Amino acid sequence: VQLGGAMDDTMLLSYALNPTHATQSLADVAARHGQPSPSTPAAGAAAIQALVPALLDEVEKSAVVRVYREIDLPLAPVLFRMEKAGVRIDKGVLDGLSKRFSSELERVGERIFELAGRRFNVNSPKQLGEVLFVHLGLPAPASRGKGKAVSTAQDVLEQLAEQHEVPRLVLEYRHLSKLKSNYIDALPLLADADSRVHTTFQAAATATGRLSSVNPNLQNIPIRTELGREIRAAFTAAPGTQLLSADYSQIELRLL
Repeated sequence: VQLGGAMDDTMLLSYALNPTHATQSLADVAARHGQPSPSTPAAGAAAIQALVPALLDEVEKSAVVRVYREIDLPLAPVLFRMEKAGVRIDKGVLDGLSKRFSSELERVGERIFELAGRRFNVNSPKQLGEVLFVHLGLPAPASRGKGKAVSTAQDVLEQLAEQHEVPRLVLEYRHLSKLKSNYIDALPLLADADSRVHTTFQAAATATGRLSSVNPNLQNIPIRTELGREIRAAFTAAPGTQLLSADYSQIELRLL
């Protein structure tokens, strides 16, 4: 749909006024401006009609109208086209990685069982806590996890990893498991018939103005580890095209 005439966005107007709000949804913007929470599409339209003039007036007074008009608003249709285009993945590469990660998880798991002297569910905090703090006799932390069980959170395991190899291997196991479930196995299921994944870019979600990405989050795929880089290698350009990487150099410092 190509919209004709003037166009404004209550979410982006509210974001320009205060980017630190936890949410810029219509219901929350309406509540912050004394409007009833819209429960139907008609009520939503009425809320927008009432909010836009008031928000525009605030934006003018706050001297952020140029940010709204020249940056945030023109970006919206660009993001829409990016979401519609999607990003191409190589399902064959991910399928190969899935098999590799499965064997790697099995290898790390067997090594954990060997060092612990027993088999247990590595993904169970209760069973892991029993192995670490009872069977192996490692010092238990003061902090407690869910259900007041002894915590086996990452920071706890990182401290224990300096004393014993089992917690270090558990951290490696969790890392491999997270990469496999969150990316390697999940991305092919989210791809369309052309092997393209369509994320949603949130333009009003961070206090700094950076974009965030959801369903799926394509902005937190690890790059510092070799395995993470291999996952990134599964994002490919369509035949006859190329991927281009561009980045501002020290942009915040230059703006200052």
